[in-house]
Amino acid sequence: MKYTILVLFFITLYNTNSCANKNTISANKEEKNIQTPDKTKFYINTLNGKDVSEEKLYIVFDEERGLVSGYSGCNTFSCKYTLDKDSISFGFPMTTKMYCEKKESLEQDFFKALIETKIKIIKEDSLLLKTSDNTTLFSGVKSKN
Repeated sequence: MKYTILVLFFITLYNTNSCANKNTISANKEEKNIQTPDKTKFYINTLNGKDVSEEKLYIVFDEERGLVSGYSGCNTFSCKYTLDKDSISFGFPMTTKMYCEKKESLEQDFFKALIETKIKIIKEDSLLLKTSDNTTLFSGVKSKN
């Protein structure tokens, strides 16, 4: 009986570790696949004129599917977008539902600015997202990955 319990314990321990390794491998593959010819990742440096570079916010444009996704300070998000030359509009973002008390206002500002964005400008490795009256809401730099 003791032998059976011990064997079951080690089998459970092994399976737990193998799942964790699979999740780590999957996450690493996903991170590497973010930057493809049809997907472009930008790290956000400023939001509404405030330096947010330490927050590691980012936006990934998937041109093939017309989707944008990213990290808004606490949660990840995705939504559809439409692009016509420099004009852009974003659909309503879907987000994960984590609560981060210290990041709540940052995320509110992020999504408010995203919805207000009407102009997308990319020059070399820089991204600017602006309102229709040319006020800069987001500025960012293209990821090197």
